[in-house]
Amino acid sequence: MTTVAAPDRLFIDTNILVYASWPAAPLHAQARAALASYATAGTLLIISRQVLREFLATLYRPRTGLPIADIVAEVRRLEAGYVVIEDGPAITTELLTLLEAGATQVHDTNIAATCIVAGVGHILTNNPDDFARFQGQLTVIPLLT
Repeated sequence: MTTVAAPDRLFIDTNILVYASWPAAPLHAQARAALASYATAGTLLIISRQVLREFLATLYRPRTGLPIADIVAEVRRLEAGYVVIEDGPAITTELLTLLEAGATQVHDTNIAATCIVAGVGHILTNNPDDFARFQGQLTVIPLLT
């Protein structure tokens, strides 16, 4: 994890939650440590409904070997433990604006739009390049340096 001063509010990308929740994930320990560190620092950890759907889609595959009941229980735990931003018209409007401005990855752009509309200026991800084009609007914190 990079050494960045803990922000007040931090959006957690799907990959971080997958790594933290799935013990077989290659970055399991690093993701868990990062989330614990930010929580201990008092950072408000934030996700979105999109992230919950992506989490389900990623873990509900034969290669994970995880039963759906366990995955559903984990989603419910995430809902209870994180601030969950609801999608709505303002996020769709921002998504379309960002796409018209040249963004190309719809899922990542929707996460950026969610952060922008909700006023969340930081995102923790293992895919910092996916959010590089939004650096003027978001501070991207990579899981690994």
